[in-house]
Amino acid sequence: MPRRVLLALAALLPLAACGGGGSAAANDAATAEDTQGNAIARIQMLNEGERNATLFRAIRDANRDCQGVVRSAASDPVQGKPAWIATCDNGGEWLVAIGADGTALVTNRRPS
Repeated sequence: MPRRVLLALAALLPLAACGGGGSAAANDAATAEDTQGNAIARIQMLNEGERNATLFRAIRDANRDCQGVVRSAASDPVQGKPAWIATCDNGGEWLVAIGADGTALVTNRRPS
């Protein structure tokens, strides 16, 4: 093998070891471990548009009436969980508390 080809292969070996070398199951397990318990941190890092989309999904998953979240703001914690007030396009307001595991508690901000 010409010397240049050997040098090129030697340069590529560290790259091959960095990614894709493991099994899909091992990669999935590592991803789950990285994200487990970090739901709150991930939500807090979102910009308002991304946070609105996340809160909208939680509201819809809770079978609440909302066609889109137009704004959201941090609220006082609920049962020790960080919470946000999400305002829907129909004027409805929902209090969404998020647990570390990503589980959302959705309640009407203005009880009927």
